This record gives sequence, C-alpha cells and structure tokens, in this order.
Amino acid sequence: MFTTKRVPFHIVFPFTWRAILLFLCYSTLICLLYTVLGWTFLAIPFVPVATIGTAVAFYVGFKNNSSYDRLWEARRIWGSITNASRSWAIMVLDYVKKTNDPFVDKELLEIRKSLIYRHLAYITAVRVQLRQKPVWELHRDVAHEVIERIAAFKQCSLDKELSRFLSDSDIEEIIKHPNPATYLLREQSAQLRELQEAGHISDYHHVDLERMLVEFYNQQGACERIKSFPFPRQYAFFSYLFTWVFIAVLPYGLLTEMAKVSGWHIWLTVPFFTVIAWIFNTMEIVGDTSENPFENSINDIPMTAICRNIEIDLRDMLGETELPKRVQAVENILM
Repeated sequence: MFTTKRVPFHIVFPFTWRAILLFLCYSTLICLLYTVLGWTFLAIPFVPVATIGTAVAFYVGFKNNSSYDRLWEARRIWGSITNASRSWAIMVLDYVKKTNDPFVDKELLEIRKSLIYRHLAYITAVRVQLRQKPVWELHRDVAHEVIERIAAFKQCSLDKELSRFLSDSDIEEIIKHPNPATYLLREQSAQLRELQEAGHISDYHHVDLERMLVEFYNQQGACERIKSFPFPRQYAFFSYLFTWVFIAVLPYGLLTEMAKVSGWHIWLTVPFFTVIAWIFNTMEIVGDTSENPFENSINDIPMTAICRNIEIDLRDMLGETELPKRVQAVENILM
C-alpha cells in the first residue's frame, strides 16, 4: 500500500516506459506512411473511433470499480480481525477466573498468555498463507518485482514467523497441517474446553469465547474467498482486449482530425495518441494490480503492519513493556 498522496515516478516508470515507447514508435510509423509514402487511405472518420473509446472507458471503469470492491472488502475484513482480536484479548484476560491459590493463579497467567500468543500466531499464519501465490499468479510482473527488490519485504517461512509466539514443538506440529491457521483455532477451542471443565471459565463465558473463534473462522473464510476466487477472466481479459483494440485504431482517427488543420499538424498525432493511449493503458493496469489484494504486490492490504499493530495492542494488554516497533513504510510502501 502506498503511503504518499502521489505515486512516485520511480514506481510509475517501470509500468509505463515500454508502453510509451511502443505508442511513440507505432504512431510515428503511421505518420511516416501517411506523409512520406502518401498512404492517405489510413485516415478514417473519428466518430467510430470515439464510439469505441467511449464503450471501452465504460467497460474499464466497471472493471476498476469491481477491482476496488475486492480491495476494499479485503481491508474491511482485516479491520474486523483487528477489532475481534482486541475483544478476544479482553475476554481472555477477564473471563479466565482467578483463585485463592497463588500457584494456580500463576499458572492461569501463563494460560492467558498462551491463549493470546497463540492468537498472534494465528493471524500470522493467516497472513503468510494469504501471501502464497496461487496458480494464476505464478508469473512475474512489475507489481511483484517492485516488492521483491526491497529486502525488507522478503517473505519468511511460516515456521520462522511463528517462532516469535510458539515453541518449536508446537510449530513442528502445526506446519504438518494443510491449513495451519484453522488448526491453531482448533487448539484454542480445545484449551477453552479444558479450562471450562476445570472450572476456570463459566459456561456463559465459554460460549462467548467460542463465538469469537467462530468470528475468526468467518473472517478467515472471507479472506480465502477473495484469495481462491480470482477476478472473473471474462471481464479482465476482454477489458484488456478492448483497450488495445481502441489503442490500435486511435491514430487513424486522429490523422483525419489533424489533417483538417494543416499538413504539419499530422505530426501532432504522435504526442496526442501517446497521451491518450497511455491514459487508457494505465487505467487497465490499475485494475489489474488491484484485483488481488493478497499477492505480495505494491497494492496489497498492509497485513504485516496490521498484524504488528494487533501484536502491540495485545502484548500491551498482557502488561508487557518490551513491545515491538510499528512497521514503517519502506520507499513509501507499507506491507
């Protein structure tokens, strides 16, 4: 996620320089054929070209709105996970009963800590799992290359990420499962049942805590729905195809309009075509780079920063003083 109001040029340039060079060469070639070789038949009426451009603009706008909806839904889900995580910590701290036995009370403090730390491991597992690339995202593109060249954004393995919250034996057991995040919630539920049977949690509070686990399952499932179901290809592909059809025919319509002014105005086709084609191509790229918000790309939801904020809040609730620092943007990108 970008943290600045304007996207810096060094980020925009890798996305556009090849396209701009292509547009310049293509329009220059057409102008040369028109002026030098006298291929005046290349000029066509601008009305049908403008009609195509209007239709493409509506279609690309629909695609970009749909892509933004996926991105915003993902951010809302992680906002819900943040709120539910804080609620979970408060419930754990208040619902696990104290006793008059100092030894038991000390043990309960460790149990509370384990429940909260296992939850931190859970959201970490969700984050790592979501950033694993699916089959349709195995190709490299500029949006991923920008992230991959920044060392601070290098993805760590799940076991290394979990080592901050769990013991080695627990991690070894967890990573055996196909979905470590769901297994961690299962472990949470099992420990809650043990506490309820031991009388450390009332039946009412036990139901309340289990309801929170269901909420985490719901939010994780919502993330997995976005992750596992790509933006429908029939919309994405034809948006790309229609954009390039319009770009291909645009200079022929511009020739007609420029020729109405004077002979040398023909060469204004080059800059005008390049600008218009760049705008349409950029709109198409914006939609493409926003449709999958969990792909470790520059337009990702900043899950690492969100998880760190949750960790700081929950460990602060535990009374810890040595808290990690908040994640800072690197090159104006927050992950």
